[in-house]
Amino acid sequence: MQGGYNTGKDVSIDINTPTGPIRLSKLMNFDSKPKVTNQEITPLNGLTDELMIPKGWTGTFDAERVDSTLDDWWAQFESDYYNGVNQNPATITETIQEVGGGVTTWRYTHVILKLEDAGKKEGDKTIHQSMSFTARRRLKV
Repeated sequence: MQGGYNTGKDVSIDINTPTGPIRLSKLMNFDSKPKVTNQEITPLNGLTDELMIPKGWTGTFDAERVDSTLDDWWAQFESDYYNGVNQNPATITETIQEVGGGVTTWRYTHVILKLEDAGKKEGDKTIHQSMSFTARRRLKV
């Protein structure tokens, strides 16, 4: 917290997959957004109503590579896929330390993870990796 505002330092993320947790010591950011479908309904009187239907969540997170955690997870995912192993979803738990002293916890359920970028390798530069996800729901715990 800084000056009465939440900052990224107030947030912790736990990613739990069917094969175990993904522990990222250098998680750099986490972004989540609700997905919705909108439908406009305009009757003959011309007054339009709009229906907004929740369709889950989508998001991304980035990490600086300090070990093979994400590479290992993706290798296992690929191996399971090609060996006909059922791909079960994960969960993500987001915990926020609130400015007023409380804690808010959100759980993303039925999470499908995707390695978006295993990272560009260059001399004298860190390797930045990124993942995306979709989730069926975000529930307040």
